[in-house]
Amino acid sequence: MLTIGLLIIWMIFTFMVSDSEAEPYYGKVVATEGKSIQVKGNDGRVSVFWLGHRTRFDTRAPLIGDRVKIEYVKDRLRRNAVTRVTILSK
Repeated sequence: MLTIGLLIIWMIFTFMVSDSEAEPYYGKVVATEGKSIQVKGNDGRVSVFWLGHRTRFDTRAPLIGDRVKIEYVKDRLRRNAVTRVTILSK
């Protein structure tokens, strides 16, 4: 009975901390590879973002050279999972 109780508590804790919201990220797309894009931020760092079936595009998928605003969350695998992509300019 104790084992089942600990298992239930562990499952509740795991699902409660699965996703964490992050600040929007602004930058320029420098590469696209399959379901991921690499974006160079205003500070010069290149970050990788994962696109999935929950990603919403305001107009179209970003191309290399587009300036974008990316809203993302950290998923269970600690990746930057994109929730929304807004193209600001070319």
